[in-house]
Amino acid sequence: MIIQKTTKEILAESIKELAAKKSVDKITIKEITQNCGLTPTTFYNHFSDKYELLACIYNVSIESFLGRLGKDVSWRDCVRQSVFILTENKPFYKNALENTQGQVSFRYATNNFAIDLVIERIRRNFGFIEIPSDIRFYVVFYMRALSEAINDWFLEGMKLPLDEFADLLVKSMPPPLASYLK
Repeated sequence: MIIQKTTKEILAESIKELAAKKSVDKITIKEITQNCGLTPTTFYNHFSDKYELLACIYNVSIESFLGRLGKDVSWRDCVRQSVFILTENKPFYKNALENTQGQVSFRYATNNFAIDLVIERIRRNFGFIEIPSDIRFYVVFYMRALSEAINDWFLEGMKLPLDEFADLLVKSMPPPLASYLK
């Protein structure tokens, strides 16, 4: 069966291909769209900028795991998969992490997405209309720390084995959050 790619998938493949040869901060929307035969208007129909596209590539990969948290996927599985995704395409993710800065950075955008997914999963799993403010604080605090630890581990050469690293990340969870994510 022939599977047709979505416009987002085509744009993602295009930036990945370009990022194999060039720093992502130097890649333009025009280059991304010319590389895959689309127009800048088409790009902007789907993404506000290239940083949103970069984040989308990673976010799509983790969304299925985080979306199943508490059902058939454990928190450890989510953490491990979040780290594993980086190792599957090291050059691309290294480029994205090293060559984006500030609020449009790859790290910031992917972390915000993960925080929103975790908060929504806790809300649904525990029947909250809105999660308590202290739990929201722990989620944001822990997810920000997790993100920085993962990025450091990855950029510093992944010196700890993946499973050992994932276990440390899970063990570092603030105790008040544990009952919501384990």
